[in-house]
Amino acid sequence: MLEKQRDSGAHWSWSDIARFVITLLASRLGRRGPFFLSHLITGRCNCNCPTCLWRDNEAYELETSVIERLYRGAKEAGFVANAIWGGEPLLRQDLGQLCHSSRENGMITIMITNGLFLSDRAQEIGKEVHCIIVSLDYPESKDHDSFRGMPGLFAKAVEGIEALKRMNSPKKIVINCLLHRGNENMMRQMADLARSLGVSLWVCPAKEGILRETGETNKEVLASRESEQQVAKELLDLKKKGYPINNSRTYLERYLLNMTPYVCRAPFAFVTVTPEGNVTNCFNYDKPYGNVRTSPFDEIMKTWDRREVVRSTKGC
Repeated sequence: MLEKQRDSGAHWSWSDIARFVITLLASRLGRRGPFFLSHLITGRCNCNCPTCLWRDNEAYELETSVIERLYRGAKEAGFVANAIWGGEPLLRQDLGQLCHSSRENGMITIMITNGLFLSDRAQEIGKEVHCIIVSLDYPESKDHDSFRGMPGLFAKAVEGIEALKRMNSPKKIVINCLLHRGNENMMRQMADLARSLGVSLWVCPAKEGILRETGETNKEVLASRESEQQVAKELLDLKKKGYPINNSRTYLERYLLNMTPYVCRAPFAFVTVTPEGNVTNCFNYDKPYGNVRTSPFDEIMKTWDRREVVRSTKGC
């Protein structure tokens, strides 16, 4: 029976979509808490990106059984989606098993990867997730590999995308382009790359912070606010011309262009679990709600207080 379920793969069913939309509306109306799990499944990474705030090759990551228990708890707490990332998730040998566990617990499952090992493990991972997001920051290999500190990475990532396309699984494949000072004039080329590969493009500005592994700031490599706004205008134009741009008009106009006031709702929808198992949000990273090594996730989520989130994120 298990093998039959594995062979069937992960699909976007109308019931999945309806459940997600109903849960989203309930969250926006204040009738429930977070429903989207953001799980850093490892801190380890084989790249050395100067923008990365999450790499931690010494992190004491959770065992397979603890993560499977986390996903069962997420189901009990009413979570309907799970983004698995890191670090580089494909460094975990049990990733296929964990993606399967996420899907079996009723969550729309997304995996984010730098793509180095994607072609090697496409058969194992592709059918267990609903969406794979591949990080590509430049439209060609020289600059991309140099920026991420990994020779051959661009070619392997493209090879992985092509392998997934041949499998036709998952149905949704996205290139995630992290916008920074080095690639701010390359959005048309990135859109061309996405279209040539038959996938969509999401552009996400790198955010200022302290690199977890080194304690250094990434401020020097960030794009300017003016560059972000110029990119938003370009993406809106490309979207109008039919390019596969995943960013919504609302995001581009309200957030990047600041045409109307933008209120961040992420803390009301998302909860992050770190490689060590801490359950956190963007405003209380140093004061987690609890740790899934010692407490069930659904029990931890009972301490989530909407009034505290409103108070802590006011003006964010």
